[in-house]
Amino acid sequence: MISSLAYAIILMGCSDDMTVCRDIVRDDETFATAQECEKSQNEALRSEIALEIDYPVVATKCTSGSYQFAQKNASQVGQ
Repeated sequence: MISSLAYAIILMGCSDDMTVCRDIVRDDETFATAQECEKSQNEALRSEIALEIDYPVVATKCTSGSYQFAQKNASQVGQ
């Protein structure tokens, strides 16, 4: 059985103390496993998009969803 589950990296803008974070944008790349997603988080933090986020701290999280969610062209999430 082929899974329709996929993983994507969400870039978040956070307060200095990381107590408040807001999902900002989903990275364009998708992953078949959570492990692949987690291995790519540091690279996502160095991306041009991450460097443009206007928050004191930028963080990432891997999130799962349907394949259609992960492949969605619109990458904005927190709006």
